[in-house]
Amino acid sequence: LFDQAIEDIKQIQKDARENNKYQDGTIPAWPVIIARLPKGWGGPKFDEDGNPIENSFRAHQVPLNFSAEHMEELPQFEEWMNSYKPEELFNEDGSLKAEISAIAPKGSKRMAANPLANAGVDNSDLKLPDWKEYTTGVTPENRGTEMKDANMNMDMVTLSGFLAGVAKLNPTRFRFFGPDETMSNRLWKLFDKTPRQWMSKIKFPNDALLAPEGRIIDSQLSEHEAEGWLEGYTLTGRVGMFASYESFLRVVDSMINEYFKWIRQADAEPWRNKYQSLNLISTSTVFQQDHNGYTHQDPGMLTNLAEKKQNYIRQYLPADGNELLAVASRALVDRQKINHIVASKQPRQQWFTAEEAEKLVNNGLGIVDWASTSPDGDVDITFASAGTEPTIETLAALWLVNQSFPDVKFHYVNVVELGRLQKKVGPLNDDRSLSDEEFDKFFPAGKPVVFGFHGFEDLIEAIFYERNHHNLHAHGYREDGDITTQYDMRVYSHLDRFHQAIDAVSALKDEGVIDGEKADSFIDDMNKILDKHFEVTRNEGRDIEEFTDWNWTALK
Repeated sequence: LFDQAIEDIKQIQKDARENNKYQDGTIPAWPVIIARLPKGWGGPKFDEDGNPIENSFRAHQVPLNFSAEHMEELPQFEEWMNSYKPEELFNEDGSLKAEISAIAPKGSKRMAANPLANAGVDNSDLKLPDWKEYTTGVTPENRGTEMKDANMNMDMVTLSGFLAGVAKLNPTRFRFFGPDETMSNRLWKLFDKTPRQWMSKIKFPNDALLAPEGRIIDSQLSEHEAEGWLEGYTLTGRVGMFASYESFLRVVDSMINEYFKWIRQADAEPWRNKYQSLNLISTSTVFQQDHNGYTHQDPGMLTNLAEKKQNYIRQYLPADGNELLAVASRALVDRQKINHIVASKQPRQQWFTAEEAEKLVNNGLGIVDWASTSPDGDVDITFASAGTEPTIETLAALWLVNQSFPDVKFHYVNVVELGRLQKKVGPLNDDRSLSDEEFDKFFPAGKPVVFGFHGFEDLIEAIFYERNHHNLHAHGYREDGDITTQYDMRVYSHLDRFHQAIDAVSALKDEGVIDGEKADSFIDDMNKILDKHFEVTRNEGRDIEEFTDWNWTALK
């Protein structure tokens, strides 16, 4: 029966690959063997109390209570082992009988020697286009504004152009996976190069962008299937990406956790080849879910992966389209990693030139001179951010502080790679983790830090806990949300610029850097704006101009 099934599979494959069959939506009749077998079939029949084991829940895990300390069930164990007739399989010295050895697979047909089970037949790097050919056109003059080309304000659209180039250069070794969301996640330009693959009848006009052959697989709304396909594709030597709504990537976090454990253990075996990385994109992110609401708001994958050994994890929080391009070009050729990329799909300001983005991504973080009043010298306070909306709000907050208190010395740190902040000497450390001395260059000891963070606040607080720096004011997701306006989502968690500016000025007042009366006046002004925001959003259902009309201008 098994032999016939294998022959049928080989014939279907030959017809498709050599005879151009099944290209019109006709579905091959794949062989399926259905066997209904008793649980624990062939194992012990009864336990010591006479209860049935075979065909019972008792067959789960270890069916007999048998060990060196408990020999009572030795007869049942011997009966079980003898049922396999070892005398027909082994010689007296324990070696396999010749007739058994003769039917064992040879060479690469052996399970552990099969190249498909050891990073694939072709395990070479992908051919990548130059990501700088797809950049958004940010310059020092237009940074902090929206680009004239509206598509360039949506990072996932920017990425889609680059991925279309990747698909063109790698027609048999790159695939994109998703749970029926690839168009929603705005990978529009990828569809210009390749359709969705769909091995069934295509019904227009209901169906679109489907074909018997394509590099996108996303026609089933199942995160489990999509992530599983990505794993199989990756383990056999190819390279893929899987994009999901951020909150629903949590549906497969246990699958991702098991994959991490597997590559860590495989890495300990010298005969194992280095695998391509598992590339995951969280989009439709927590602070962009004002329209779907609270059920779609969960950045917890960041926390889940931050708890793993960081030499196998790379978590990227690009602030704009150019940083996302630089991150993707790095992730697609990395090895033995789980790359988790948190990316924006909504239109908004763009910040970094291609050269700035490249440097920040290569280093994982950096002090941004144009957003700092003291980039190389002593500071009174540090501003930092990781993520798209956090970057907008933190830059707006430091701008507000600078407009009212131009003498305050600060620098701004843009964090792209979260793992760089992990402690170098510790249970999760990695070669790219910062030493305490390196960390203090970005976050000077004893100086307050206002940090706009994409994830849960306790994650960034935990990262800072073992450092020299406890004067941290974290502004991240606080498990508060609703169906509301775009900026109100940020106010819910105090991520917004006004709450960040209040924290910064309060800290500077406590440090004696700025006058208390002036600080109180500034804080009062910020609270009045927040009161206005509350009234307008609740009564008119829109965001106030203090949010929507702001653009970056040079610091004083």
